[in-house]
Amino acid sequence: MLKEMKSDIYHLMHPKMAFFLTSIAKDGKPNVMACAWATPVSEEPPIVVVCVSKESYTVELIRQTKEFVINIPTKKLLKALWICGKTSGRDTDKFKKAGLKYSKAKSVKSPVIDECIGHIECKLWKAVDAGECYAFFGKVISAYADDKYMKKGLWSQKAEIPLHLGGSRIVYFK
Repeated sequence: MLKEMKSDIYHLMHPKMAFFLTSIAKDGKPNVMACAWATPVSEEPPIVVVCVSKESYTVELIRQTKEFVINIPTKKLLKALWICGKTSGRDTDKFKKAGLKYSKAKSVKSPVIDECIGHIECKLWKAVDAGECYAFFGKVISAYADDKYMKKGLWSQKAEIPLHLGGSRIVYFK
């Protein structure tokens, strides 16, 4: 029997890849948050969309600098994902608190997370008001992955990328 979903409708579309979304302030201060709401929306040209709560510090930074980076972790970074998902970057250096290192990206000012196995660097193409979130459409400027985990254009199972089920539940394929 099918049950009517009155709330948490988005769970019907989970699991979603959990990732780090990095941004940067105009003064050069980097920021990171955990996120799971993203998807490609076009292959030619390559465009992705990430959805971020309007109340987040990340929204302010993306609106200011017009760029962001999707950083793809492995299960080894699960603790750091939780830290970055439960802490605001307004007053806290989340990189330090989560024990993450970052480097200069190839094409944008927002940093990449060194421990991650893939990165998608984006320039903001369009921002859409989407309820409690903004949907940020990013033109992919540069994308690259560790060839140890990416085979023939697909993630291998040994990548063990965290998949968010909802709430505090995470799974990964082995």
